[in-house]
Amino acid sequence: QLDPALEPLLLKQTFKRAGRMVLKFGDKELDYNERFKFYMTTKLANPHYYPEVSVKVCLLNFMVTPEGLVDQLLGIVVAKERAELEEKRTELVRSSAENARKLKDIEDKILHTLSASQGN
Repeated sequence: QLDPALEPLLLKQTFKRAGRMVLKFGDKELDYNERFKFYMTTKLANPHYYPEVSVKVCLLNFMVTPEGLVDQLLGIVVAKERAELEEKRTELVRSSAENARKLKDIEDKILHTLSASQGN
Protein backbone atom coordinates (compact mmCIF):
# COMPACT_ATOMS: atom_id res chain seq x y z
CA GLN A 1 0.00 0.00 0.00
CA LEU A 2 1.33 3.44 -0.91
CA ASP A 3 1.33 6.39 1.43
CA PRO A 4 -1.69 8.61 0.64
CA ALA A 5 0.60 11.65 0.87
CA LEU A 6 2.10 10.56 -2.49
CA GLU A 7 -1.27 10.90 -4.24
CA PRO A 8 -0.76 14.46 -5.61
CA LEU A 9 2.67 13.49 -6.92
CA LEU A 10 1.53 10.26 -8.57
CA LEU A 11 -1.45 11.97 -10.21
CA LYS A 12 0.64 15.06 -11.09
CA GLN A 13 -1.92 17.37 -9.53
CA THR A 14 -0.14 20.58 -10.48
CA PHE A 15 -1.46 24.10 -10.88
CA LYS A 16 -0.10 27.52 -11.77
CA ARG A 17 0.57 30.04 -9.02
CA ALA A 18 2.22 33.34 -9.90
CA GLY A 19 3.36 31.94 -13.27
CA ARG A 20 5.04 28.86 -11.72
CA MET A 21 3.96 25.22 -11.81
CA VAL A 22 3.23 24.20 -8.24
CA LEU A 23 2.37 20.90 -6.57
CA LYS A 24 0.60 20.80 -3.20
CA PHE A 25 2.45 18.20 -1.16
CA GLY A 26 1.03 17.81 2.33
CA ASP A 27 0.54 21.33 3.64
CA LYS A 28 3.29 22.84 1.46
CA GLU A 29 3.24 24.14 -2.08
CA LEU A 30 6.38 23.04 -3.92
CA ASP A 31 7.71 24.22 -7.28
CA TYR A 32 7.19 21.48 -9.85
CA ASN A 33 9.50 20.80 -12.79
CA GLU A 34 7.99 18.98 -15.79
CA ARG A 35 11.21 16.98 -16.17
CA PHE A 36 10.90 15.56 -12.64
CA LYS A 37 10.80 11.74 -12.59
CA PHE A 38 9.77 9.71 -9.57
CA TYR A 39 11.00 6.10 -9.31
CA MET A 40 10.08 3.54 -6.68
CA THR A 41 11.70 0.14 -6.33
CA THR A 42 11.01 -2.99 -4.36
CA LYS A 43 13.03 -5.99 -3.31
CA LEU A 44 9.98 -8.23 -3.53
CA ALA A 45 10.43 -10.96 -6.14
CA ASN A 46 6.80 -10.94 -7.26
CA PRO A 47 5.04 -7.85 -5.91
CA HIS A 48 1.29 -7.45 -6.21
CA TYR A 49 -0.20 -3.99 -6.57
CA TYR A 50 -3.81 -3.02 -6.13
CA PRO A 51 -5.61 -1.81 -9.26
CA GLU A 52 -5.85 1.67 -7.70
CA VAL A 53 -2.04 1.82 -7.68
CA SER A 54 -1.60 0.30 -11.13
CA VAL A 55 -3.61 3.05 -12.83
CA LYS A 56 -1.53 5.79 -11.23
CA VAL A 57 1.94 4.47 -12.09
CA CYS A 58 3.85 2.75 -14.85
CA LEU A 59 5.03 -0.65 -13.59
CA LEU A 60 8.21 -2.18 -14.97
CA ASN A 61 9.34 -5.67 -14.08
CA PHE A 62 13.10 -5.97 -14.37
CA MET A 63 13.15 -9.45 -12.88
CA VAL A 64 14.79 -11.89 -15.27
CA THR A 65 14.72 -15.60 -14.64
CA PRO A 66 16.95 -18.04 -16.49
CA GLU A 67 13.88 -19.80 -17.88
CA GLY A 68 12.39 -16.53 -19.10
CA LEU A 69 15.66 -15.51 -20.72
CA VAL A 70 15.99 -18.89 -22.47
CA ASP A 71 12.41 -18.57 -23.72
CA GLN A 72 13.07 -15.07 -25.09
CA LEU A 73 16.31 -16.09 -26.81
CA LEU A 74 14.74 -19.23 -28.24
CA GLY A 75 11.87 -17.13 -29.58
CA ILE A 76 14.33 -14.78 -31.32
CA VAL A 77 16.31 -17.64 -32.87
CA VAL A 78 13.19 -19.51 -34.02
CA ALA A 79 11.72 -16.27 -35.44
CA LYS A 80 14.87 -15.82 -37.53
CA GLU A 81 15.29 -19.45 -38.58
CA ARG A 82 11.66 -20.64 -38.87
CA ALA A 83 9.25 -17.74 -38.73
CA GLU A 84 6.20 -19.95 -39.27
CA LEU A 85 7.01 -21.97 -36.13
CA GLU A 86 7.38 -18.83 -34.03
CA GLU A 87 4.07 -17.53 -35.40
CA LYS A 88 2.39 -20.82 -34.48
CA ARG A 89 3.94 -20.73 -30.99
CA THR A 90 2.71 -17.18 -30.48
CA GLU A 91 -0.79 -18.20 -31.55
CA LEU A 92 -0.69 -21.17 -29.13
CA VAL A 93 0.36 -18.87 -26.27
CA ARG A 94 -2.51 -16.50 -27.08
CA SER A 95 -4.93 -19.42 -27.32
CA SER A 96 -3.74 -20.81 -24.01
CA ALA A 97 -4.23 -17.43 -22.31
CA GLU A 98 -7.72 -17.11 -23.80
CA ASN A 99 -8.63 -20.63 -22.65
CA ALA A 100 -7.37 -19.86 -19.14
CA ARG A 101 -9.53 -16.72 -19.08
CA LYS A 102 -12.58 -18.69 -20.27
CA LEU A 103 -11.95 -21.37 -17.63
CA LYS A 104 -11.77 -18.69 -14.92
CA ASP A 105 -15.05 -17.17 -16.15
CA ILE A 106 -16.76 -20.59 -16.11
CA GLU A 107 -15.43 -21.35 -12.62
CA ASP A 108 -16.69 -17.97 -11.40
CA LYS A 109 -20.14 -18.64 -12.89
CA ILE A 110 -20.29 -22.07 -11.25
CA LEU A 111 -19.30 -20.64 -7.86
CA HIS A 112 -21.86 -17.85 -8.23
CA THR A 113 -24.59 -20.36 -9.13
CA LEU A 114 -23.69 -22.60 -6.19
CA SER A 115 -23.64 -19.70 -3.73
CA ALA A 116 -26.98 -18.36 -5.03
CA SER A 117 -28.75 -21.73 -4.91
CA GLN A 118 -30.95 -22.56 -1.96
CA GLY A 119 -32.27 -25.78 -0.59
CA ASN A 120 -30.64 -29.21 -0.80
